[in-house]
Amino acid sequence: MKTILATIILTSLISVNEWSFKANIDESNLIIKGTSSVHDWESTVSEFSVSGVMSDTEINNLDVQVIVKSISSGKSIMDDKTYDALKANKFSKVFFKSTKLDVSGDKISGMGTLELAGAKKEVPISAKVVNQTAASFTIRGEVELDMTEFGIEPPTAMFGTLETGEVVTIEYQLLLNK
Repeated sequence: MKTILATIILTSLISVNEWSFKANIDESNLIIKGTSSVHDWESTVSEFSVSGVMSDTEINNLDVQVIVKSISSGKSIMDDKTYDALKANKFSKVFFKSTKLDVSGDKISGMGTLELAGAKKEVPISAKVVNQTAASFTIRGEVELDMTEFGIEPPTAMFGTLETGEVVTIEYQLLLNK
């Protein structure tokens, strides 16, 4: 009986400093930036979700999902090329999952699995907590991805005279509510 009681008390003490969170999409930004042979470009993501469990020292069960057809540059031809490159008709979502990220002060770092256009790859993540209140925290970061590592051919246009670069940068600022 003492062992059961001690386990219950210890578990409750450990769990006190953990909280579940979800992103407030209206107050969050997810932007994809890239280059081309003509000009740099930028697309925003309007439909995504972020959830997980955070403590003072780690983030567990981070789950990020992006609806591919919510990626928009404001130019329909470019958007269609993006959807084709990401195989949106077959893979309607992009997933990022991490079982554990380390939190040290205002720094977040670790590894996770990115699933993009049907390909999976471990990628490093680093972010910074830029604001924290009793009910929320805001993180900011960016990650560079070589699209060819996911089997994605960089899109072209204008009969091949416009070629996009292989590397894109994903910038994010997320308001995460406890």
